[in-house]
Amino acid sequence: MTDLLRAGFSRLWRAPVFWLGVVFMAGWGGLVCHSAYDGTREGIVYFMGDLCRAHCIATVFLPPVFCALFLGTEHDHGTIRNKLIAGKSRPAVYLSSLILSLAACFLMIAAYFVPVVCIGPFFTEGLGMTGGMLALIVGGELLMAAALCSLCTLGSMLISRKAVLAVTLLLAVLAGLAAGGYLEGRLEEPEYNHVIMMNEEGGPAIASDRENPSYLRGREREVYQFAADFLPTGQALLYNFDMMVHPVAMCLYSLLILAASTAGGILAFRRKDLK
Repeated sequence: MTDLLRAGFSRLWRAPVFWLGVVFMAGWGGLVCHSAYDGTREGIVYFMGDLCRAHCIATVFLPPVFCALFLGTEHDHGTIRNKLIAGKSRPAVYLSSLILSLAACFLMIAAYFVPVVCIGPFFTEGLGMTGGMLALIVGGELLMAAALCSLCTLGSMLISRKAVLAVTLLLAVLAGLAAGGYLEGRLEEPEYNHVIMMNEEGGPAIASDRENPSYLRGREREVYQFAADFLPTGQALLYNFDMMVHPVAMCLYSLLILAASTAGGILAFRRKDLK
């Protein structure tokens, strides 16, 4: 697999999609810092923890775009078939592709943190949380990205047509974001609605709290929270908007997705008919 990785990284350094991703994420980090600077001029207080979470929604689009344009071309050009003809095993081919997608995604995320770490401290008031919690959040964000990379790699190795692959991955991510937004919207419903009513004589308003029928309770709330914590796109929204309830569990779910999709992908790829 060493030869596969050497050739893959050699191709990665020359891939326009990779460098476009690096520039995009670095620009995103600069834009976040500029927004923090504008906010401080208006009296808004920002913390480094806020800046370290602001990339998550952009990050979910990195794996599908990269895998579709970088890994997807290997089917179109017959590269995967040539690797197998050269004597490389299917698990080695699959794992090398996964490692390449993980490395590319992590490097693009690192590009985001360059301006944030270099410029962000000038416009923020400390971390805003303990160092351990910040490390847990950043580690969870990387695991979330790794889970997405593993799922997108699985699709890239099983879908032979690049155009179909690109549409499938992007639609899947958009659907995941829509599902995550719905779940979090339901979880954010208040338990009580504050209602203000005028009395019949037009006298002083009467304020009362009424139970919100849309508020999730009991087992139903646990199911919604689990789904939001489990979905990588749901995790991205939770991190981005600082709505984490179970950050450790979210890391474990990402590891589970990474392991399960990799194992399942290798088994499926071993049976795939490469024409």
